Amino acid sequence: MLLACIPLEGTEGAKMSFFRVDTTGDCSLALKGGKARPIFELKIELDWKVEQPIENGKSLLEVKGQIQVTDFSSEDSSAPQMKLICDNQLPAGATPAFKTLMDKLNAAVKSHGQPEVSRMLAEDFVAELMKQT
Repeated sequence: MLLACIPLEGTEGAKMSFFRVDTTGDCSLALKGGKARPIFELKIELDWKVEQPIENGKSLLEVKGQIQVTDFSSEDSSAPQMKLICDNQLPAGATPAFKTLMDKLNAAVKSHGQPEVSRMLAEDFVAELMKQT
């Protein structure tokens, strides 16, 4: 399971974390020339949340969404195909300032969080798989 807390640049201390990960697909080891090589084809759904301290740290504002990794395979592990979904549902009584902050946090997920997830899959996940060989 992917456990991470990603600080989001361009925010005031917001952090992205994951609360559900659903993985489907295949992963196996193939022998080629006497060396084991991982072969995988995965689809992953990562439900994320971002918590932003507000009111001088007295409260937390939370926004949520999902990153769908629609194609992640050993054929091109350096470029997982991803789709970002942001929950833009405003709570009852939300002010325009809340909408502005929510948009800013969603933009930070797109510009900093999603690329970090891509890096983690392409580098960290693949490196861990290679250790299994």
